[in-house]
Amino acid sequence: MKILIIYPHGNALNPTDGGATRVWNLVKSLIDKNFNVTILHSSNSQNFESKALKEKCKVYYYKELKILGAPDWYLTDLNPFFIKKLFHILRKQNFEIIHLEYLWGFLTTKFLSKKSSVLIYDSMGVESEFIQIVMNHPNFPMIFKPFAKIFAKIYEKLVCKLADVITGVSNFDLGYYIKNYKISKNKTFLIQIPSTINQKKKINRERLRIESREKLGLPLDKTIIIFHGSLPHPANQEAFDIIESYISPNITNPDIIFVLAGLNLKLFKKRNMISLGFVDDLNDLLYSADFAIVPIMSGSGMRVKCVDYISIALPFITTKKGIQGIDFLESNEDHLMYNTVNSEFLKGINLLHDNKELRSRLHINLQKKSDYLTKNKFKKRITRLYQKLMNQK
Repeated sequence: MKILIIYPHGNALNPTDGGATRVWNLVKSLIDKNFNVTILHSSNSQNFESKALKEKCKVYYYKELKILGAPDWYLTDLNPFFIKKLFHILRKQNFEIIHLEYLWGFLTTKFLSKKSSVLIYDSMGVESEFIQIVMNHPNFPMIFKPFAKIFAKIYEKLVCKLADVITGVSNFDLGYYIKNYKISKNKTFLIQIPSTINQKKKINRERLRIESREKLGLPLDKTIIIFHGSLPHPANQEAFDIIESYISPNITNPDIIFVLAGLNLKLFKKRNMISLGFVDDLNDLLYSADFAIVPIMSGSGMRVKCVDYISIALPFITTKKGIQGIDFLESNEDHLMYNTVNSEFLKGINLLHDNKELRSRLHINLQKKSDYLTKNKFKKRITRLYQKLMNQK
């Protein structure tokens, strides 16, 4: 089976953020199952891919434009380089499945593709909700703000109507499409994201913690609490700001250090905070920590950072929004959850710091729950979906 994956605004062959991690897992799973995979990327990703994986699939590039100083994400359908490259690819090959990782560019793909191709919209979140956060970013063009939200909602509804299948990371998002856009539940399919991190079984966790801290230059005698996420993602920026302006100043225990990491994050050290910037090996960050926090207040989709924490059974504290899309965990048994970041959230941090027995219990319970997000389960659901689509043709 020939599959075209269109991922305009990220790197499917070398993930540095949550969205790219999902596509990386998709591509790798399909290749492992001997599917014939072609990828259409923005040229910004060129020369940064995993060579080993790139050798196993065909990769095309198109030039991404800048419109009023911002990327052309929301106007991909009008990008002549995207249109020309996609036309060239579709003329050369017949694809049974075309898999789109973003809304934008869907209409052009629908127009250019053959009727025999199955079009899958792989939703990473409700875009019409997410754009409300993106609009607050300083680089978002002012001229688009008055109509951006309504445009996104109309476009998203149209894509949901025209797509043959909608895959999503959470039942919350898929339920939103079913309810608000009046689409059939039968065309939706839940595929949750596994982490790129593998839990290291039968290993001395304490030794690994020391080794990881030494690599990152972190103190061995402190309780380290981590949060990681890429920028300029607005929900991550908001969380970083909350840690710096509210959480860090109100946690006065001198034994606690907040360690932040992520793509495009500036390096700094202050009082009880250390920013590492981009960490080459996420394993080092995760295994260096005593526990993690997820002070996410906005956005949709599924937090891959939570999946990372679950994958290595790292205890974590989260807001209700931060854990959205992961419905198999139980608060106070597998993690600590609070409605928002407030005094109770701060009490949770102090509680998890003081109560090692609670940390141990969360760790043990997360080890059991980590099986829900294994790569094998991801592969089985992907294979089941494509097998179903083949049988329907």
